[in-house]
Amino acid sequence: MLTIKELNKNFDKQKVLKNINITANKGQIYGLVGSNGCGKTTLLKHIMRIYKADSGEIFHNGEQITDKTPIVEEFYYVQDNLFFPNQYTIKDLYNYEKLYYKNISREKFDNLISFFNIDTNKALNRMSKGQKKQAAFVMAMATCPKVVLLDEIVDGLDAVIKRKFWNVLIGDTMENDTTVIISSHDLKELDNICDRVGIMHEGEIIKEEELEKLKNELKRVQFAIDKEFEVPSQDSFGIIKTLKLGSVYICTIKGDSNTFKKYLYDKYNVLLFDELPMNLEEIFITELGDKGYGTEIYKNDADEQ
Repeated sequence: MLTIKELNKNFDKQKVLKNINITANKGQIYGLVGSNGCGKTTLLKHIMRIYKADSGEIFHNGEQITDKTPIVEEFYYVQDNLFFPNQYTIKDLYNYEKLYYKNISREKFDNLISFFNIDTNKALNRMSKGQKKQAAFVMAMATCPKVVLLDEIVDGLDAVIKRKFWNVLIGDTMENDTTVIISSHDLKELDNICDRVGIMHEGEIIKEEELEKLKNELKRVQFAIDKEFEVPSQDSFGIIKTLKLGSVYICTIKGDSNTFKKYLYDKYNVLLFDELPMNLEEIFITELGDKGYGTEIYKNDADEQ
């Protein structure tokens, strides 16, 4: 288990991380999502001790991580922007990494090279973005890490490789009780594989919860009635957003959908009512919308005339 408590970081006079608290469990995949520039990469670099926090603590299985903590040697971090030594092949990289990672497995490395069909004689810097991501992922898994941090790892991968990637990651996480944190903007991909999610905005974790619980907390319903819908003045349903598409209304609510349904049937002639499934992307938009992010309305010149 990886736990971060009250982590703060300033660069010059700008507060980049603000009282960060997260818990990423063993044998689970933690999705770290957020608005652009909110501090996700900075947070991952603090876990790896690349950056030193101004205040706050990081623990792994109850042991505080410091500059002298050897457990960091069993963490692996794959950055978004990958840089490799000049003319290094993945075989050269393996020989370099084995000097640092004592649990690295040659057998696992060879199996993953074969599975992803990576050219072991090609210089890493001459590979495409997607090929570099695959090579970095193979190295991460071959070191048998206790904690693996992946920053935008699926960016640049095609649909077939993504499926192979998730197959390896999910299996390895469950088999070895690995703690995995993935930072990504690809919310549709994370929706299928994450157990727990932390949503960041402007340096803060504004929401953290098991993904299934998040989906149960928010409800999205669509309905059609024989007249205009009026949001009740005493809103006991927690209506967050109402959208009208033609004659159909779509409401996002935090309350009980059955209670809201009964209210509609008591007050209106209901022609249609359905509860729609929530996904991570909709949860993300809703939570950041509560903070005013992305709620601006664009007006072009024609609108203003």
